[in-house]
Amino acid sequence: MAIGYEEKILMSELAARLEVTKGAVSQLVVRLETKQLVTRSSYPHDSRAVLISLTEKGKEAYTAHEEVHLQFYDQLRSRLSRQEIEIFETCIEKLNEFLQK
Repeated sequence: MAIGYEEKILMSELAARLEVTKGAVSQLVVRLETKQLVTRSSYPHDSRAVLISLTEKGKEAYTAHEEVHLQFYDQLRSRLSRQEIEIFETCIEKLNEFLQK
């Protein structure tokens, strides 16, 4: 997740990290708010800006995701050689680049 354990992040900064529009982030935040994973708050230095932060439930989901991610890579490392892992990671990077276009 692009928010992680940071206290709060500006919605515009989140959009930049995800390389999507502010509108797309806004739609995503609405869905995450419905699931009680994030909250919005006003930015004290600019009334037009919105800060996003993880709720406790959101932090738990983030932690669970990180654990699954680490377990996946541990299993991958136990079954593949170093060279195979490097090939896999290169393929994933290329796939990500392709999907971002």
